[in-house]
Amino acid sequence: MVSHEIIAHYGVLVVFLNVLGASLGLPLPVIPTLITIGASSAIASPTVTAMLPQLAIILGAAVTGGILGDLVWFHGGKRYGERTLYTVCSLSLSRETCIARTENFFSRWGVRLLIVARFIPGLSLVSVPLCGAMAVRLRSFLWHDCAGVALWASSGLIIGGVFASQIEEIFALLSELGWRALVIIGSALPLYIVYRYWRRAMVARALRKTQIGVDSLREFLEH
Repeated sequence: MVSHEIIAHYGVLVVFLNVLGASLGLPLPVIPTLITIGASSAIASPTVTAMLPQLAIILGAAVTGGILGDLVWFHGGKRYGERTLYTVCSLSLSRETCIARTENFFSRWGVRLLIVARFIPGLSLVSVPLCGAMAVRLRSFLWHDCAGVALWASSGLIIGGVFASQIEEIFALLSELGWRALVIIGSALPLYIVYRYWRRAMVARALRKTQIGVDSLREFLEH
């Protein structure tokens, strides 16, 4: 059985490092981590009132990690402008589409985009340097980014707390599997990463072919 005491003891550090790494651009499973730790806190606490202080500390760690990681990209965008945005968007399937979509969102919502950006895959990592490139004030950036990270992290912790009993059953199953569970998880993660890179390469190739086809058709019509 998974020790909820161990999770409770190291949960704050794990959440901090997970959110910090994800904010810097690392492919870390932050939401599953938040859900797991939220469920563990709910299971280990006799009442909801007793659980709240622990969740508040974990939420504070998530917000701190998110802000620290985002500040790196914010200052990068402020100093290097669109070069930082192009660097971040180079990680997506289509750099041009990534930039256009983010600029469209920003033109409509401004810095308020940070409040919901983490709920949209890939948008947070791009919108943060864009805020720096658009000369958003640091105070405004910190306020909106803090609200966005807190809202996003709270959703994961709350989901874990609400479905704590179901997650406890998963813990029990993993405990029964023992080392086999570690093998399965250890094998699934690199396979998932390989799949994501393969899928990204296939889509990028399809986009290039589509672009070539459109350009050829345009040249044919012009001539």
